[in-house]
Amino acid sequence: MKLNHPKSIPVRKATSLLLLALATTLAIGAEGPSVSEVFEKAIYSEQTKGDLDGAMQLYQLVVTQAKTGQAIAAQAQYHIGACYYKKKDYAAANAAFEKLIKDYPDQKELVAKAQEYLAGAIALIPAPWTDGEEMRLDLKLAAGLKIGAAVFTVDAAEIDGRKIWRFGSRLSAGVQSFSTADVEADSLKPIRSRWKHMLIGDVDTVYSSDHADLKTAGKDGVKKLEFSGVIFDNEETIQWMRRLPFADGYKTTVRLLASLGYHIITIKCNVSGPEKVEVPAGSFDCYKLDLSNNQTFWYSADAHRYLVKFEAGGAVAELTGVRNRPLGQPANYQDAAFGFSLSAPSGWFFDRQEEASGRSRISVSVLDPEAAAMTSVEVQTLAKLAPEAAKSIRACADCTAKEGVDSFKNFKIRDDGWQERTVAGQPAVSFVADYLFQNEKSVAYAVFTFSNTNAIEFRLMISQKEFENFRPKFEALIDSYKSNP
Repeated sequence: MKLNHPKSIPVRKATSLLLLALATTLAIGAEGPSVSEVFEKAIYSEQTKGDLDGAMQLYQLVVTQAKTGQAIAAQAQYHIGACYYKKKDYAAANAAFEKLIKDYPDQKELVAKAQEYLAGAIALIPAPWTDGEEMRLDLKLAAGLKIGAAVFTVDAAEIDGRKIWRFGSRLSAGVQSFSTADVEADSLKPIRSRWKHMLIGDVDTVYSSDHADLKTAGKDGVKKLEFSGVIFDNEETIQWMRRLPFADGYKTTVRLLASLGYHIITIKCNVSGPEKVEVPAGSFDCYKLDLSNNQTFWYSADAHRYLVKFEAGGAVAELTGVRNRPLGQPANYQDAAFGFSLSAPSGWFFDRQEEASGRSRISVSVLDPEAAAMTSVEVQTLAKLAPEAAKSIRACADCTAKEGVDSFKNFKIRDDGWQERTVAGQPAVSFVADYLFQNEKSVAYAVFTFSNTNAIEFRLMISQKEFENFRPKFEALIDSYKSNP
C-alpha cells in the first residue's frame, strides 16, 4: 500500500516544523537558554527577520514554560495576537488577545493594548448601501402593539475634500430622539456626531486621533474623553454592523463611544445563521447578531444587508420598507382610509398609528429633524366621538383641555389662549396652555376642526423656550392639511 502525505503540508516542511518545535523545546531545558532569552529570539524573528510563524512558535513556548503569572508570558501572548494580526488572520488574533485578557487580567497595560487590537481587528466589506437610502421600521412591544417608528438614513457628503458618509437616525416611541454621525467613507472612522434625546440631553462630539471633545447643550465647558486604537461612535453602529463579514460562528469585538453617557464601552458580537425572518417588508434570509449588551439584530443575508429586525430594551423593531429619497424632497403623507393629506419639509417624517381598540381613530406622529417637539395629528370618526365632544368643535376642544388638566402638572390655558380660526376653509378653534414637564416650562398648542366625517386635532407639545421659533413650522403643517372628498 502506498501512503500519501497530506497535500496541504509538504513532507519536508512538516518535518522541519516538527524539528524546529522539538529543538526549541529542548533548548529551554535546564541547560539551555532562559525564557527571557527565547523571548528575545522571538522578538528578533518577528521584528527583524519578519518570520512570523517562527516567532509565534517561540512566543508560544515562552507562554508554556514561563512561571504562573509571570509578566513575560503575558507579553508573549500579546505578541502572538499581534503576529496573527499582521498575517490578517483576524479570528486567530481575536482569540489570542481574548486569551491574554482572560489569563492575565493584572497586566493592565497589555490588556488595554489587546482591547485596542480587538476593536481594530475587523475586515469590513464594501458599503452595501446607496446614497439617499432610508430604512423604516415599526417599533412594537413584545406583545405586538405598535408604539412608534425608527428611521435610518445614509447620505454621501464631503468635509474638506474628504468623502464621508452621513448616517442619520430618528426614533419615536412616546418621546423622540435623533442622531447624526459623519464618518470617513472607507474606514468608518468617526469625525463628528450629534445625539439628542428629548428626556436625556443633547450632545455634540468632535473626534481627534486620540480623544473626543463632547459639548452638552445648556452646559458650560467641554468634556474630553481620551482613547487609543480604533473606536466607533455609538450612533453609527446600525450601519457599521452592515459591513461586518457575516458568517455562521463569526465573532468580533468593538469599542463604542456613547456620547450621552460620556463613556466608552466594549461590545462583543456573535453571528449565527442565516435564518428566515418574516417582517412587514417581506421574508428575508438573515444573519443574527447577538451583542453582549443584551441586544439582538437581524440583517439580510443578501448584498443590501438591510436591518430587518432588532430587539432591545423590551421593544421589537421590524422593517416596513426601504426607499431612496432624493435630498431636499418634501415629505408627503396620504391617508386613504380617513381621507386627508399632509406635507412637511425635507427631513421630516410621518408615522401612522391606529388605536388598539379599533379603526375609528388614528394618530399620525410628525417627526421634525431636530426632535424639538412632540407633534401629531389625531383623527377620529365623528360617529365615534363621545357625546359631549360631538356637540361642537369647541366642546371637542374643551374635552381635550380637561384631559390636559388631569394629565399634566400645572396645566393652564392662557388668558388669551382661546382663538377662533379656519383650517382648510372650515371653522376651527385653538388653545395655548402652559404646563410643567419634568419641571421644565412647556407649552401645549392644539387646533381643532371637523370635516364631513372626522374630528381632527393638530397637537404640539414643546418647551416654552422653543415654542415661538417652532410655531411657524406647526402652522405650516396645519396649512398643508387637505381633506379629500
